[in-house]
Amino acid sequence: MTTSERPPTSGTSSSRHGFGSGASFSPGLNVNINTNKGVPPQMGAAANPGTGVNRSSALALPEPAFYSAADVRTYCESLRAFAAYSAIEVEVAAEILKAALEQAPAAPGDHVFQRKMRARAVARKLAKAADALTDAAKDSAAAWAAFEREYADVMTPRQQRPQQRPFQF
Repeated sequence: MTTSERPPTSGTSSSRHGFGSGASFSPGLNVNINTNKGVPPQMGAAANPGTGVNRSSALALPEPAFYSAADVRTYCESLRAFAAYSAIEVEVAAEILKAALEQAPAAPGDHVFQRKMRARAVARKLAKAADALTDAAKDSAAAWAAFEREYADVMTPRQQRPQQRPFQF
């Protein structure tokens, strides 16, 4: 029994460069240069003329265009997510502000306790804002529930009952 080994032909070697059939990897290189020198960045409607507010951010609310139940649901869910996230951020900011104000230099004649009380009074306002955002998140979820409850007949119309013949003797 004779075995003859043939040398591998180019492009069929499975061990060449570890890519199977001789394939190679070469990523493309792109260079982008922004030449807007001296132009200040614009926010809101000025950044997108004719389109209103820039709503490309994940945290931005969608346009309030209510043409279907899906639009109402999308808006309510987006508002709930935005308000819940914002409430957390504002609550954390209130705690940071309180800690920073407690460490600030005291006014002449202030006691340590007075300094902490003033810091808490200022941070309490941000904490109230966080509570208001939490309430907004709850109310947006309640708005969708109320919409479903009040407009259930419009969203899913009831089937008509077939006409029954009146009873006769």
